[in-house]
Amino acid sequence: MSEATSTQGRSLSKSVVVGLGLGAAFLLSILVYKEAFVVLAAVAAGAGAWELSTALRVKGWYVPRVPSVVGSVLIMPATYFGGPTMQWLESLATVAALILWRSVHLLWERRKDLTQTLRETVRDFAAAAFLVIYLPLMTSFTMLLLAREDGTGWVLTLVVTVALIDTMGYLVGRKLGRTKMAPGVSPKKSLEGLAASIAAGSISAVAFTWGFWQLNIFGGILLAAIILFAAVFGDLAESLIKRDLGLKDMSALLPGHGGIMDRLDSILPSSLAVYLFVIFIFPLFTA
Repeated sequence: MSEATSTQGRSLSKSVVVGLGLGAAFLLSILVYKEAFVVLAAVAAGAGAWELSTALRVKGWYVPRVPSVVGSVLIMPATYFGGPTMQWLESLATVAALILWRSVHLLWERRKDLTQTLRETVRDFAAAAFLVIYLPLMTSFTMLLLAREDGTGWVLTLVVTVALIDTMGYLVGRKLGRTKMAPGVSPKKSLEGLAASIAAGSISAVAFTWGFWQLNIFGGILLAAIILFAAVFGDLAESLIKRDLGLKDMSALLPGHGGIMDRLDSILPSSLAVYLFVIFIFPLFTA
């Protein structure tokens, strides 16, 4: 989201190059063969799970990395081909696998005279559930959108709108940002950047919903507001997580951007928000 100018900020040129590459990969996957987006989402979820499980260890929250990555990857095709039932079954199975893995690991550690309190064990189990809910489960709502007959349009609307909200907020906030939006959580976010995000998100949502479904401007603005709220919430939530963990970025995998999680933060809650809009609100405009 929006960032004020900083002498220690990310490289703008690297951000642009990597951003264009990510955008090209997304467009190719969704427009040429939409099932390729399932693979792209699975890779992103798996990489994000590795980053998040690694980051949680900074504060001593142990989430097994290998099963978290495998489960996060499998949730995507399970949801796309199996629908909501398989989405939740696979998510629950992943949480169960993480808890079982950690339990076996703890029993093995005790053989070496290493102990952990019950409170710490419950904390690890809670961290495992949090990772699954926050990352692959939220991401998998894009799979439910994609599986629809008009799924390509909805995924395009979601991803492009969130990308424009992030990009315009970042660029305007970097150059013109002066008024801090939430200095206690993310000191680089500015109200000027938020204004740019609102404008970009509104234009994108209205254009896509009218172009694909001839939705009136009110419907497009409503969708824009929902996406904007979810994207800002997701961005601030990850900023708070990183602050608590003492991290600037989740990783350095993407030059100029940070890690995969630093790019997924706004999309995660927005995926659920758009899915709920499509299921409960969109029919009211087309009835």
